[in-house]
Amino acid sequence: MKPLAWICLTVALALQAPGANMLVNGGAAGGKGGWTTNGQVKTERIGGVPCFTVRSAGSFEQDVRLPAGSVGSFAALVRKGGAERVKGDDSITGLPYLYGMVVAADRKRILAYWQGQKLLGRSRQPGEWVTMSGIFSVPYGAEWVSIQLRQAERKGLPPNGSAARFSDVRLVLFPTEAAARAYVEGYK
Repeated sequence: MKPLAWICLTVALALQAPGANMLVNGGAAGGKGGWTTNGQVKTERIGGVPCFTVRSAGSFEQDVRLPAGSVGSFAALVRKGGAERVKGDDSITGLPYLYGMVVAADRKRILAYWQGQKLLGRSRQPGEWVTMSGIFSVPYGAEWVSIQLRQAERKGLPPNGSAARFSDVRLVLFPTEAAARAYVEGYK
């Protein structure tokens, strides 16, 4: 990265409070506020924890405008997730899945898909909360990130009506990959 670009990135990220969540209402305490919803979704409290609940092909989605100078920084996506049903056959259908798409300023060109890593919540038993995470580099031309809370679906095995739950969803930018990794490792 060129020195001037590094300085601009550092200044832009410094203006953001350290560890600040870029998502509005990432903890579900504000109901559906800040999110666009599709299909069978609701917010509820499970064991005292506010969460987003998705069934079948439902989703919660939020578009986040990246701050100027974000290109080259690293985004940490983290959250807690749990499933109402856990299948013993290693099927992913119905499990919670955090997904991101990086979009250009025209909001039409998709520049990157943020998926994989540990963004699939693999609970060992129903109702167990697990931490999900991913670290991604912000690509050149990125202006928006679309964050989606969905259920995973195994090819040929459609949704079964069970619930996937999400809590404490965060999108946080860092100037280095090491800083993003330290944040994810410290997330409980």
